[in-house]
Amino acid sequence: MEQNSEYKRALNKALVLVGHNERTAYEVKMRLVRYGFTEDTAIRVAEYLINERYINDRRYAEYYVVCYGSKRSVSRIRKELLAKGIDRDIVDDVLDACDDAEAFERALRKQLIKRGISDISETDYTSRRKIADALYRQGFSVARLNEYISDC
Repeated sequence: MEQNSEYKRALNKALVLVGHNERTAYEVKMRLVRYGFTEDTAIRVAEYLINERYINDRRYAEYYVVCYGSKRSVSRIRKELLAKGIDRDIVDDVLDACDDAEAFERALRKQLIKRGISDISETDYTSRRKIADALYRQGFSVARLNEYISDC
């Protein structure tokens, strides 16, 4: 009886969590454990939510790529999705269609617009360095950034 009561409380808590934001199965399990539920209960609740389609790691990963694909590098998105407990095969599959060069170009254009620059050739070394630093923080590789700075 006590275990059934804990399961119901955990399920109610999990439904509130997924009602606010899309979550991964791993995130739901970790949150429930943090709230004091047993790991076994957290796993059972997460399995129920997966079976009832309240949570879906593939859907979460696809949505994450749509939201952050133009702001972050593919490698950074991969790292963040793996940290959220999404299976590597799902992450690889979702990111397979992503183009890091295109994301870099979009992020670069956004940095130029933000600084009121229409053409990269108009900038001095300091401005290029600031833009490169901003892009590095978004997860783009140092090699690509050095190539970008030396080409200008």
